[in-house]
Amino acid sequence: MKEIFFEDTEVAKRLAQYKLPRYDEFSDFGLYMEQLIFFLDKYLNEFVMPGEEKYLTPSMINNYVQKKIILPPIKKKYTKIHMMNLIVIGILKQILPIPDIANLIKIALKQYPEDVAYNYFCNELENALNTTFATRKFSQIEQVSASKKTPLFESFRSAVLSFVSHIYVRKSLYFEMRQLETKD
Repeated sequence: MKEIFFEDTEVAKRLAQYKLPRYDEFSDFGLYMEQLIFFLDKYLNEFVMPGEEKYLTPSMINNYVQKKIILPPIKKKYTKIHMMNLIVIGILKQILPIPDIANLIKIALKQYPEDVAYNYFCNELENALNTTFATRKFSQIEQVSASKKTPLFESFRSAVLSFVSHIYVRKSLYFEMRQLETKD
């Protein structure tokens, strides 16, 4: 029987080609909570394991507002900055405590305009996903981002690589377990 590698599965191929919306692609119109959750699920559900809860729920978001991790909504509507922050939080909370993520976002927004910081995060995540789930050539990550090397961006890179490695292990183990179950 021919051995199937996880990298050859549809899940791995989807993750290798995963794209986040860029700053300019966000709507300038605010979203109500239900719309916000729908929007976040569209981008975060790819990382959720079968049978697990969503990465972000309304109660989690309300908690982040109460703890001043994100700004409160404006007239019950969440803005572009909320959406960007919640995508970053939803991804990084798998590997970092929320206060660390809040500090990372705060530092990023003090050093760079929100579009630069967020788009850089997106680029790093997508490069890490493609490298981890498709090419497995980890030196290419350094080549792609060498021109933007700063301490903050190195922190972003390390955080997204940690997240992507975490997802890779979990998805590939799930795949392997399903393979074992079908053999029995």
